[in-house]
Amino acid sequence: MVFRRSWLVVVAALAVALSFALSAFASTPELLFLIQRSKNADEVHYDARINGDGALDPGGPVDGYFLNKNPNGSWTRADLTVFQKMAYGWSTEPTGNGSYALKLRAFKERPMWVVKVNGKWRVQTTVAGHSAYLTKLYVATNESGIMPSVLYVDVFGEDAASGAALTEHIVKN
Repeated sequence: MVFRRSWLVVVAALAVALSFALSAFASTPELLFLIQRSKNADEVHYDARINGDGALDPGGPVDGYFLNKNPNGSWTRADLTVFQKMAYGWSTEPTGNGSYALKLRAFKERPMWVVKVNGKWRVQTTVAGHSAYLTKLYVATNESGIMPSVLYVDVFGEDAASGAALTEHIVKN
């Protein structure tokens, strides 16, 4: 009986130790920014994938997914489909200092970087001509044709120097 209890204590201790060891390698998400659309209430979220040591996960520093709003007001996470990745996809490239250059398919003309600022991962870019941290994009589309067309994009961010809210309105042709 004593042997059985000792064995259970050892197994439980090993399970706890293993869970702590694995948590050092697990990625933790941290919201970078989101995209809202005129089409519906669903949002595209982009998270920093952070390792146990606080660094970005080199195997995939950014994770993108849909948060779909349910009729009852709750949200459901859904991976981007192949078609959605054509519009909302991204690529990253290491910059050599733990940060990454980020390129959004839908906004490739705007240079962006995933950087750590005051202990938090942010997307640095320009908003209304100022160095800023991106918080949100709002995309208004015309859905009347076979393929939707972008009417305008509103870019929201925080001024990198002052923290003041910034907005930029970009009309698409």
